[in-house]
Amino acid sequence: AKAKAKALSSREIFSCRLVWAASEPISTSPVLAPTLSVAPASAAPMLTWPLRLDALVYARRAAPLGAGLGELQYRLCEEIESAAAALVAAAALSANPEGLRPVHCLLIPPQLALPVCVLYMLTAGEDETEMSCREQREQLHGRLSLPLDRPLLRSTFSLGAADADGPAIPGLLRDVHLGLAPSGVKGGAPVLVQGAYEYYHYMQWTGHGQLRKAYDDAGWGCAYRSLMSIISWYRLQRYTAFANPTHYEVQKRLVDNCGQPPDDLLGKKMWLGSQDVSLFLGDALGVSCKFLECPSGDDVAANARTLAHHFETQGTPVMIGGGELAFTLLGVDFNPNTGEARFLIMDPHYVGPDELGHIQPKWVGWKSQDSLTHLGTKLFHKDKHYNLCLPQRPSCV
Repeated sequence: AKAKAKALSSREIFSCRLVWAASEPISTSPVLAPTLSVAPASAAPMLTWPLRLDALVYARRAAPLGAGLGELQYRLCEEIESAAAALVAAAALSANPEGLRPVHCLLIPPQLALPVCVLYMLTAGEDETEMSCREQREQLHGRLSLPLDRPLLRSTFSLGAADADGPAIPGLLRDVHLGLAPSGVKGGAPVLVQGAYEYYHYMQWTGHGQLRKAYDDAGWGCAYRSLMSIISWYRLQRYTAFANPTHYEVQKRLVDNCGQPPDDLLGKKMWLGSQDVSLFLGDALGVSCKFLECPSGDDVAANARTLAHHFETQGTPVMIGGGELAFTLLGVDFNPNTGEARFLIMDPHYVGPDELGHIQPKWVGWKSQDSLTHLGTKLFHKDKHYNLCLPQRPSCV
């Protein structure tokens, strides 16, 4: 009869770990294998580096799941080895090797059909601009024929990033113009905002989560809400990590940093103009703005070609200030032969729930110069002066 297998106690189990050298040996004297060296644990500090891996494997639909997982395991091992080798090389040249962060990224910009795999050596605590890898990104943009004026290959864009869908604020509607019917301009060429944005309007909560209840700014806060939508565009495009401000925070920055008089603004239900929006964007985000002054509402329609050029080259939302109202412009449909134009307006005066069915097409939709506002006035009245703030896209990768 076979003897029963004897269960091993914890004292009879010998644990070992196989490691390989990632650097040059300390001693130049030859070592004959096999060699066993037993020594007390060293008191020297151990350095730990987090590795971020992002692997993609293509597999046939009919292939066994185990085969796909095996390929994924192989790819992850390759990434670990390349990250370790890159870390050793970078640590030898770094004044702070403990702060290095090797990151494997799978990136698929909209201009490419297939993702690219990139290994970045970031530094701990780095902001969203990832300046330590800017030169590497510039070279990649050139090799892949990608534009050099917008970030497309930052690690926060990777498929495996926790915020790959963008640092959006939960509960807010995004890209509310999608799904609209055509503008109706015959022979027109619609040009729209480039990239995602959030829709801010009256009576929403304000700030970035610290006040999660309705904030009553009806009648005075339309320009604040338009500013918030513009800020969201820069945040969702990863140009900035600037958090959505409250109305008071907007006022305080304008007073503290932009020279606005505190008695007239701070803590008051005071309107903002397009100049205020430009001052805030410049101070908080480092964004420059251009202005389009229109002494009459007729001049807004006459400048449809200029506005179309803005959306073609910059692609940012435009703040429109005129009379008592402020709007956000998301695009233009313009026929250069007939001069007919429609404007894609996002109206911050809406006070209802964040449901797309309540918003399109009355509050977000294609409008003509003579379309009526919620006050019953023309969108662009010939007797009103309008000042349009055109934020510029930072030229960076």
